[in-house]
Amino acid sequence: MNQTKTVPHTIVIRSWPKLIFLWPTALLALIAGILQIIAPGWENVHGATFLICLALNMIVLSFDFPRSTSLTVFIAIAAFILGLVLLNQQFAIIAPIKHWFASMKLHASPGFYFSIAIMMMLMYVAMAIVTRFDYWEVTSNELIHRTGLLGDVERFSTAGLKLNTEIRDVFEYVLAGAGRVIMNIPGNPRPVVLDNVLRIRRIMDQSKELLSRRVVEVAHSGKQFVAQDAEDQKHAASSGEYE
Repeated sequence: MNQTKTVPHTIVIRSWPKLIFLWPTALLALIAGILQIIAPGWENVHGATFLICLALNMIVLSFDFPRSTSLTVFIAIAAFILGLVLLNQQFAIIAPIKHWFASMKLHASPGFYFSIAIMMMLMYVAMAIVTRFDYWEVTSNELIHRTGLLGDVERFSTAGLKLNTEIRDVFEYVLAGAGRVIMNIPGNPRPVVLDNVLRIRRIMDQSKELLSRRVVEVAHSGKQFVAQDAEDQKHAASSGEYE
């Protein structure tokens, strides 16, 4: 049985702060705190795993990784690992490095991990509240910008609106399905650019369906108007109003 896609009458677009991509660190901090209590003999493993996750998250926040750059980074990491293995075969360098890491005390108390998790969760709650007071709505007829606690509203027609999306960072897309939305509004000198928009693919698909609905409605209305105008002319001609 065929199922038709349901397109909402309104699409909400919100731009989030970059901190949203640190959710793996927050989740791992919570898990590490729990593991510190139930598996106390693995403190260094928990600490090293948490630091590695934090370092990778900071790299994602600091740099953009488009598709070409991501492939280059992957090749560079693979070459580094291969070079390290070859050097270890000649000079046995992995054993001293392993011993050096084993001598480091990378563990922390459960309270430390829980504090980080709670702090970041509070930041996420704050971000969720703030984004409720600055967002865009797309309907088949209007583009609406809502801002402020009092709900200030700017309205634009969707006639001639161009809405495009970009995936500027592969890892941000993997972590949160995030990308950039670019709206070219007729009459505005500059396009509206919204970064870190979550579920970017879904928004793009829904916006295409929604804006195409406007085209169908306008075309249908035009046909009705032409048909009505032709009917009026025919009636006027039969009544002798036209010479």
